[in-house]
Amino acid sequence: MKHKVRFVLFLLLLVAPSVTFLFVRDLIDSKNHENRKFAERPTLSLANLPSFPQQFDDWFNDYLPYKNQLVMTNTIKNDILGAGTTAMEYMTGSMVIKGKDNWLFYNAEKQQSFNDYMCNNLYEEAELARIADGYVKLQEKLGELGIELVVLYATNKEQVYPEYMPSSIVPVGSYSRTDQLVDYMRAHTSVPLLYTKEALREEKEGRQLFYKYDTHWNSLGGFVGGQLLNEHFHGERVFLKDVSCEPVKTDVSGDLARMLSMGNVYNDDTEWQVRGYKEEVTVEESRDGEDFVFTSNAKDPRSLLVYMDSFGYALMGISKDYASVRFSRNTEDFASYCRTKRPDAVVIEMVERWKDGQEGWCRGLYDLLAEK
Repeated sequence: MKHKVRFVLFLLLLVAPSVTFLFVRDLIDSKNHENRKFAERPTLSLANLPSFPQQFDDWFNDYLPYKNQLVMTNTIKNDILGAGTTAMEYMTGSMVIKGKDNWLFYNAEKQQSFNDYMCNNLYEEAELARIADGYVKLQEKLGELGIELVVLYATNKEQVYPEYMPSSIVPVGSYSRTDQLVDYMRAHTSVPLLYTKEALREEKEGRQLFYKYDTHWNSLGGFVGGQLLNEHFHGERVFLKDVSCEPVKTDVSGDLARMLSMGNVYNDDTEWQVRGYKEEVTVEESRDGEDFVFTSNAKDPRSLLVYMDSFGYALMGISKDYASVRFSRNTEDFASYCRTKRPDAVVIEMVERWKDGQEGWCRGLYDLLAEK
């Protein structure tokens, strides 16, 4: 009899989470906080029989009942035990690494942010040549339309704040593959490639340029990136010491905290705002589909098209620097706008960890621009 009772209890423990979750999932946090699309439920067939177990495992793990609550419990447990993220855990799939003073860093899946930081993934000469060739061809195609090309790399967070990374993670060198690519591009091409790392490091003293619990730079970091563009186009830049940096919100969390299901715990960060910069310039904002469009009475009459990722939102302060600035994340709109509107310059903004694949999308943009 005791064995039957134990067996029934064991079955109930296995089934209870799935059953109860159906009734409470709309009342608790069950959102996807991982900055990626969850796996689709696989269908078993002869064609996918070898890969079905892994596909099903990926789907099951993504939609595990009470997943966010389990992640939060594990995070709290690690905090209580003083457990940190080791270099091995970081290399083998931890989405979030907890650094010193509760700073959180992103180990982007299928990206190279950790290896970029470790400086152990330098390019081969042939890889550098292919990437450079893609940019040169895109530059030439835009040049045929009378458009200048500028590339802006938004630096990975850990490159700017390595002092908050865990002591267990020690880079093997100081020369990263981004440094390598920038040096190669400058030596072998005429494509302007602006890398924000040194400017951000110079400006961070006494200021916070990235969110503590988020993957992105904040408005101060974006201002620094925008000033590198001004230095390129105008030959000068404004420093943060020359403007006012004011806090506007003090209970800020972020995407990394939400990945740990700790958004309600890690929420004491600060939102900053730049004031005292070109206050005489008036800016009008509008939307054209998914694009953000800014027009102003800036002294520089040029029009810019910024092809952006999520770091581009903090760059939108450059709307005070140019008469017309459009921010787009849509490839088709980008190509159409270049062919029909002929902006003076195209700025490709990309966070450092997204460098993989740029050879392919350079070719894709070139092909779209070449279409008749």
